[in-house]
Formats: sequence, C-alpha cells, structure tokens
Amino acid sequence: MSPEKKQSPRLYKIVVSHYFVSALCFLALTLMLFFSVKEMQGHYFQPRLLAITHMAALGWGTLIIFGACYQLIPVIFESDLSGYRLPWLSFILFIGGLCLLTHSFWVFQPGIAMQAGGLMLLTSVLLFAGVILQTAGSNKKKAGIHQEFIITSCIWLIATVVLGVLLVFNFRYAFLPKDHLLFLKLHAHMGIAGWFLLLIIGVSSKLIPMFLVSRKQNEGLLKWSYYLVNTALILFLADTYISGINIKTFIIAFVLISGIIMWFIYIVQCFGSRLKKHLDLPIVHTVLSFVLLTVSILVLPFIIHYHISGNPASINMTKLYGSLLFMGWISALILGQAFKTLPFIVWVKEYEHLAGKGKTPLPADLYKKGILKAQTITFTLFCLSFYTGLILKSDSLLCAGIVCLITTALLYIFNIITVLRHRSEITLYDKL
Repeated sequence: MSPEKKQSPRLYKIVVSHYFVSALCFLALTLMLFFSVKEMQGHYFQPRLLAITHMAALGWGTLIIFGACYQLIPVIFESDLSGYRLPWLSFILFIGGLCLLTHSFWVFQPGIAMQAGGLMLLTSVLLFAGVILQTAGSNKKKAGIHQEFIITSCIWLIATVVLGVLLVFNFRYAFLPKDHLLFLKLHAHMGIAGWFLLLIIGVSSKLIPMFLVSRKQNEGLLKWSYYLVNTALILFLADTYISGINIKTFIIAFVLISGIIMWFIYIVQCFGSRLKKHLDLPIVHTVLSFVLLTVSILVLPFIIHYHISGNPASINMTKLYGSLLFMGWISALILGQAFKTLPFIVWVKEYEHLAGKGKTPLPADLYKKGILKAQTITFTLFCLSFYTGLILKSDSLLCAGIVCLITTALLYIFNIITVLRHRSEITLYDKL
C-alpha cells in the first residue's frame, strides 16, 4: 500500500475496539464457567448454561468476527467499507444487548430486560449485515465463492437472531406452535452451521492460502462445500421441524460432513502446496481448531443415535458436542488467527510508511511469542482436562480445565494489549 492508501483511523478504531471487548468477553466467559461447574453435570437447558453459551457465541465468537470482517471484507470484496457510523452504532447496541441478555439468562428473568437485549442484538446484526451487503454491492467485479460464503452467512445470522428473539418472547407468552427445545435445536444449528461454519469457511479459504503462500487453490471444492453445507442445513431445519430427530438425520449429517470434508481437502491442498514451510504458532492453533472440529463431527452420530433410542446419554454428548464447537473449534481458531490479523492491522497503521526505510518490525514482531507459547500450552491442557472431565463427569477435572482456560484468557488479553500498545519510535518522534 502507498501512504495515500493508509488505513483509515476510523476503521482502525472500530476494528480494535471489537478485538479488545471480545477479549474481555472471553475472560468473563471463563469466569462464568468456573462458577457453573455443578450445572455442567445436568441438562444443557439451564439458565447459567444458556448465559454461558450466548456469551461464547456472541461476546467471544461473533464480536471478534464483526471486527475482523470490517477489516477483511474490503480486501475480499475489493471495495471500501460502505461507512463507519453504522458499525459504531452496531457495536454499541451489540454490547448493550449482550449484557442484558446474558444477565437475564444467568438470573433467569425472562422479562423486559431479556426482550430488550434480544431486540438490541437483532438491530445490531441487521446494521452489520447492511454494511456487509452494501459493501458487497459496490464491488463491480464478478463475485467469487468467498463472497458467496460471507453473504450467505450474514443471511443465516439474521435468521438465527430472529428466531432467538422469538424464543426470548416465547418464554413469557408461549406462542410458538411446537416445543421450545425443538426451536432451540433449530436456533443453535442455524448459528453453528449457517453463521459460524459458512463464515469461517469463506474467510479461512481466502486467508490461509495467503498466510501460507499456497500455489494450489481448488475453488471447485469450495463450491461443493458451499452447496452441501447449505443443503444439509435447510434439510435439517425442515425435517427436524416436521419429524424431530429421526433416522433421516443421519443422512442429513452425512451431507453436512461431506461439505466440511470438501473444505478440509481444500485446506490440506493449500498446506501441501505452500511455499512457507515453517508453521508459526497462530497457524498451529488453526490446525488444532480443525482437530477439535473433527472430534465434534465424530460425536454427532452418537448424539443422533442416542436421541432416537431415547438414551439419556444424548444429553451429556450434546454438552460435549457444543463445548467442542464453541470452546474448542471456534476458540482455538480465534486464539490463533487474532495474532495473524491484529498485528497486521496495527502494523499497517504504525509501520506501513516505514517499509523500505531501514529496520522495520514485521507484524509477527508486535506480539510476545513466549506468551503465545504459554497460551498454546494452557489451552491444550484445558482441552485435555475439560473434555475428559465432561466425559467422566469429574468436577475436579472440569475445574482444572477451567483454571487453564482462565490462564489462557489472561495471557491472550495481555498479548492483545501488547499489540495494541505497540508504537513506532519514528511515529512517536514525529508527533513530538
């Protein structure tokens, strides 16, 4: 980039605010987990577990995705962000709605505060989607498959939040035609497969080849993945609403898994054809996230089988499945990719104008690698201890795992602050 195209300070502030608040939400999430160990031994439909799930999905996962999208969408769509006021308004509404919703779930008061929180979150999501869709519409070039993934994921996000708001009002007025837990299953899978999975496939299939400097990128595999995942999700929603979980759900799960496998093959080919042979710690985190996603996929057929047979083991398997997705797959991905994206964002702001003018730090020099190594170790220990504790129903293992996760969150926040506080010596001198 030339100095004339230096990153807008308004965009920079929007993006880093999302990253920082998301990190605080991650710490809050770990503390909520610590005080809810007993609840993890019961049914997943409990007030505190609902609060934890929404903090993980919204405060930890979605908030940082919003920030990353504001930075990456102009690159992927090859078009400037459509505006800066709406992202700020969306950010403020999102935080307010998140606080109201999670607190209402935690103390389980399904009243005006919970309803207001849901409506604020819906408004925030609509504003975010509007910015993304407007930016995509200004792209004069032919839309690629990455853009289709992102736009479709935004549509699924809106549908997910709309259903979530209906569920919030259903607590008080009970107007939905079928059982609340049925709609909760639909709501959860719209968010997991429609929002997170499609968005992550679309963005990762663009960024990972770029980070690895891959020579081979088979977009045909991505097209198969796009249609298989969307087909599976639509079939799941329709069939589950009509018949509940049944034998056909195995076939639908197979279609979904086939779509994920297409994406995996694409990523493996990118790794195989990479010019950058050394895998840094952020990419190691990404590989770990794929492992955890694979484990969650292996759990899925057992959940379906136990549910159809009426085996109560389906409850514990569902909790394992959900935690593997939110605390495993999504968390590992964020914990790694945050240190591929945020350092570059800060580097563009602070050092871009110094490129070629002597010794200039690289984006990877802006965070502390020792802290990231420690973060990787504590997160790995969390996975080993926490998931073993869920399977064995051991409070001590669950507590040990959560302590590791709290440590991970503290290390992550410290490194995020380290990156954000990094300043160019020449820039500071110029300001004097």
